[in-house]
Amino acid sequence: MGLPPLNLEVEMEYKDIRKKFVELSGRYDLVNQDWSDNGADFFINAGQRFLDRGSDVAKGFGKNVQPITAGTIIVKSIGLRSVRKVWAGVSADGLVELTKCTLDWLREEYGEQLSSATSGTPAYYVPAAFRPYPDATTTLSWAGYYDIDDLVLDSTHYTYRGIIICPPPDKTYYVSIDGLFYSPELTATVLAGVWTQTKSYWSEVHPDMLLQAAFYALEKFYRNTEGAKDWKSGLDGDILGMDRDEASEEATDINEMEG
Repeated sequence: MGLPPLNLEVEMEYKDIRKKFVELSGRYDLVNQDWSDNGADFFINAGQRFLDRGSDVAKGFGKNVQPITAGTIIVKSIGLRSVRKVWAGVSADGLVELTKCTLDWLREEYGEQLSSATSGTPAYYVPAAFRPYPDATTTLSWAGYYDIDDLVLDSTHYTYRGIIICPPPDKTYYVSIDGLFYSPELTATVLAGVWTQTKSYWSEVHPDMLLQAAFYALEKFYRNTEGAKDWKSGLDGDILGMDRDEASEEATDINEMEG
């Protein structure tokens, strides 16, 4: 299957990427007459998530920093893929790296009712799922239940991932989650001729790969197996090249440190 050439400029606004996606795919039904979204963003963002998952490039790493008040042990974030390291502290005392543990161990150490647990500087963390079952479970449904509270008892549990920290903070701390995060969702809306747009690493630096990934998502959703394979084959080569660049950079750092 022959694929259309992309021939993109290095810098493109997201609305231009969307327009190029529609022009090259011929799917003008996926935009409105003013080029606003009518379904195109679904495939482009699906492609972007594919790129996020397929390559651990440096821009995939991020740092979510937020204040946690005394007694709060849930630290949650939108877009978190995986946790690498966690730090906690205040400016007066500096940052302390938390030790990763298992949820079973944490429950053994802090098995009493949370309000009775001795508070202090957070020292341990464990990744948490937050999902209750059934999903409609509410705080009232769990009245009298005490445990390391690793549940989010409202509908926001669908969008959050995060960690549990212990001991419970004795004051407000800043907690930093270092890890892999999904790229921000790409959107472009127009009002009175003025465009409001978002951007990401892929839209700013690799719009060609973003478009190829969007075409891959499009073909996959419409079960065009051969078309999807062709797009993915081209992407695999580009992703491999980026991963080699990352590996080369990491090896250079190690060699310099070891002399």
